[in-house]
Amino acid sequence: MIMTLLAATALALAPNAPARAEEQAFEQAETGALSLADHLAPELGRFAVANWVMSGPGEMSELHFTVETGLVLGGQGVRTIWREAGTGAFFGELTRVLDAETGEVVQHWFAAARGEWAVTRQALEFAPDGHGSEFSGEDGFGPFDARTRTRHNADGSYVWTIERRYPGTNWFLVDRGEAVPIAN
Repeated sequence: MIMTLLAATALALAPNAPARAEEQAFEQAETGALSLADHLAPELGRFAVANWVMSGPGEMSELHFTVETGLVLGGQGVRTIWREAGTGAFFGELTRVLDAETGEVVQHWFAAARGEWAVTRQALEFAPDGHGSEFSGEDGFGPFDARTRTRHNADGSYVWTIERRYPGTNWFLVDRGEAVPIAN
């Protein structure tokens, strides 16, 4: 978010900012599509994150992180580095790219505690205020359906939820987070 704010400020202060902004808007209108980086622009920057994660039946654990998100792969990807708040210990990395052939977002997540990578593919649905997805998977409890929703707020923050449903259950929350920009 902070990077987005800084980039937006730099763009606004640049001598040709209005002309370039109009040019980008025209290019996007002409192609009819925004890039993954355009859609995730409100999530670029440095944020203080409060994250509530399902830790057991009916139990949520509260975790705190500092996340930094920026463009990678020549602007074709978005990488988020997660660090534990307070200690700064590396927690993990999430890199997202768009598969142009399928339209799916490919997510590579490195979990530092396990020292392993996980890869998922999701068809994201973009809205003016964020994005969401629906997908299926399987874990130690069996097959499940999942849905995500990320909402970008006018104050530069964003929030997300991840819900699951196993056969015979209702939807329940497994992950909720709030990201607030950190001023440099």
